[in-house]
Amino acid sequence: MEKRRNDILQLLKQNKVISGETIANSLHISRTAVWKHIQILQKKGYKIQSIRQKGYQLQRLPDLPINEIQQQLKTTYIGKPIISFPDLPSTNDYLKHLAKKDHPEGTIVIAERQTMGRGRRQRSWSSPKGGLWFSLLLRPPFPPQKAMIVTMAVSIAITKAIHATTGIPLQIKWPNDILYKEKKICGVLTELSAEMDQITFMIIGIGINVNNPLPLDLQPTATSLRQICSKKIPYTDLFLSLISFLDEWYGYVKQQDETIIRETWLSLSDTIGKNVKITDGSSIIPGVARGITEQGGLILETTEGTKQIVTGDISYL
Repeated sequence: MEKRRNDILQLLKQNKVISGETIANSLHISRTAVWKHIQILQKKGYKIQSIRQKGYQLQRLPDLPINEIQQQLKTTYIGKPIISFPDLPSTNDYLKHLAKKDHPEGTIVIAERQTMGRGRRQRSWSSPKGGLWFSLLLRPPFPPQKAMIVTMAVSIAITKAIHATTGIPLQIKWPNDILYKEKKICGVLTELSAEMDQITFMIIGIGINVNNPLPLDLQPTATSLRQICSKKIPYTDLFLSLISFLDEWYGYVKQQDETIIRETWLSLSDTIGKNVKITDGSSIIPGVARGITEQGGLILETTEGTKQIVTGDISYL
């Protein structure tokens, strides 16, 4: 079915206007089938005009032409398949539903807009049109205690992909925020299902402020790529770069090469060496971030000795 739609797209691109009958005859399908494929392409963001007594005209590609992106992929793990929507309540929730039905590792669900996007601890996440909002299904060869290693690899990939596309130098704030000059540009939400000794699946939600406007209350602490670069960022180039780097760094996860992940993460860290405050429920622990554990926890030097922090919100002092 996807191949048929790709064939129809090629015909639309090759002709200023092409009739449904010509498409049907070229692909040996019915005109009804052509019409149904056209409707699906329109829902995916392709602006296709039906011109009376003449046929169909492709007027505009979507910001993220998923069909074309899918054809360009040369990845081992990531992006097979990519499922796109104009709107979803939450890409994480949708992909979690697919994961429970044994959808393949590497599946991506992306939406132009989320109406119920969320970050850590169920905080709402502003997800208007203009940003990159997608989720990734992974099945790493790790017990749940090592889930943070996967999140670290993902954060590295995002940082490197954005830098490769825009030239912007970014840093990572433990556990999973991507920063530009201490302003948040990307968040990563990890959710997992696991047995005692094995992760069943992980859903990695990624939200990047690209060309989207930011609410007034977020502007003191967040920024967007467009704001930094003073120009609109091409989605397709950025998304392809993200998939490529995610594939590379997830390869290290699959090979269980944790050393390169930890060392690279430390080289990109904005947290290590800083005075911080960890808040976890009613518990508040101040200290100096000294490093990370083998499993990705934060090593915190406090007045009461060294502590290993597995979870919590971090603030700089």
